[in-house]
Amino acid sequence: MKLLFDCDGTILDSMHIWLEPIGKLLDDYNFKLTTEQKGQIEALTFIDTVRWLNKNVCPERSKEDIINYFSDTITDAYKNSLMPKVGAEKTLRKLKAEGYDMCICSSTDRIHLENALKRLDLFDLFDFIQTPDTIGYKKNQIEYWQDALDKYQIKAEEAVLFDDALYAIKTAKKLGIKIVGIKDFPHNKNEWEEIKKESDIILDNIKDLDMEKIKNL
Repeated sequence: MKLLFDCDGTILDSMHIWLEPIGKLLDDYNFKLTTEQKGQIEALTFIDTVRWLNKNVCPERSKEDIINYFSDTITDAYKNSLMPKVGAEKTLRKLKAEGYDMCICSSTDRIHLENALKRLDLFDLFDFIQTPDTIGYKKNQIEYWQDALDKYQIKAEEAVLFDDALYAIKTAKKLGIKIVGIKDFPHNKNEWEEIKKESDIILDNIKDLDMEKIKNL
């Protein structure tokens, strides 16, 4: 059994770093996201998020202006301040000690994840870090998840995904990957009821993980 972990909102307490500046920009333009648009944005790389905002929200601004709006805050946070969610580090180290193979499956650019995980001494717990900017597929595409399975040379039913994002959960589930839905309120509160329906198991926090239940899926 291979364990696939989302990072932002599942391992790192980091969703606010992305959502707060996006939310402020949307408010400035009185732009309300639909559930579908929210899922689209969450699946995008940083640069693709900038392109989406530039096209749909603030076309009069340059891409460079929008990049500057985000980049300093985001880069600094991953390098210097973001911390794991409560209990995440202990849980991951325990899983590694018990011999589980683990990887990161994220939408965030690899450089940011690498900066944070190395600073927190968590980087070496994972076999690989999979991101759209390194493989060319997004988490709302079947190919993204198939690529992770191929790296491990396993079938979908041999993998378990831990994620807090509905769009990623629904896509991975289409392949037959087992799903553990992670609560990350308030960021996924509006999607939580649907996440519960799509997941094999739900957790309030990764620290509540019981591998005996996972093995019985």
